[in-house]
Amino acid sequence: MITKTSVSKILGHKNIQTTQHYAKIIDKKVSEDMQILKDKFTIDSKNKKTQVS
Repeated sequence: MITKTSVSKILGHKNIQTTQHYAKIIDKKVSEDMQILKDKFTIDSKNKKTQVS
């Protein structure tokens, strides 16, 4: 795993808080996208069961 310190340096951030800020935004977005994906699979799964019956 790459540390936030390394990412901060790679991106040229002078302050680690800048990297942490973007990391929080990305974490939130990934979480939201995963929920959308989970919901889609749940709906698809329910529809398949209905069609098979």
